[in-house]
Amino acid sequence: MGGEVSLKVNNRIAFLAMSNQGKFNAISLSMLDQLIQHTRKIEEDPGVRVVLLHGAGGNFSSGADISDLASFDKNDALKFHRKMNILSRAMRHSGKIYIALLEGHSLGGGFELSLSADIRICADNARMGQPEINIGLNAGAGGNAILPRYIGKGNAMYYILTGEKFDAQKALDLGIVQKVVPHSQLYQEAENLAGRIISLPEETVALTKMAVNASENSSVDSAMDLEALVFSWLNGQEEIKEKMKKFLKK
Repeated sequence: MGGEVSLKVNNRIAFLAMSNQGKFNAISLSMLDQLIQHTRKIEEDPGVRVVLLHGAGGNFSSGADISDLASFDKNDALKFHRKMNILSRAMRHSGKIYIALLEGHSLGGGFELSLSADIRICADNARMGQPEINIGLNAGAGGNAILPRYIGKGNAMYYILTGEKFDAQKALDLGIVQKVVPHSQLYQEAENLAGRIISLPEETVALTKMAVNASENSSVDSAMDLEALVFSWLNGQEEIKEKMKKFLKK
């Protein structure tokens, strides 16, 4: 039941940090409850545009806290996973942009939680994977459902069923992470990216995220119809018109 999650907001960026010292930031039940509470606060805060999800002490997270899991019965385990689902859903359906900062140990439920972020930036020292199979469990935070969407069924089955870990470069090659940087530059790179996103029109960013996410479960025609509606609505906004005028003056 140890560990804690802190939330700090600065310059429209929310820093959501997981900390469980001695356990590579393994996610305890208490931490999971805190993560859900903080994401709700973030969603209600109009001053936040981007969320940087990260770990403390040079690691992202080693996954679910095994000392919690070992004490669970079937009902407890189901409740825990459903809370993970709630957290994943909150991140994916948020109007904010979530960026996961992967470094050091980024495994199991921690790694899988990062798959619900919109963008993943990776330090060159990160080691990732879904090792749950080694203790007889399946994924605890969407790895069975989300990873195949990123890397294809065959690749996902390989890493899920072997529990094999992979490095930052492999994650980049597979398309899991969008950028690999030296460990010392990870946080600065993430803040720079957050700044670029914050400089863009807020409604455009939120609606673009919605359109992209909706396309995953829609036909191409339906997704393009939604894209057209978003396009036309944004085109009528005064802020967008002003940006067009400035562009034309250039």
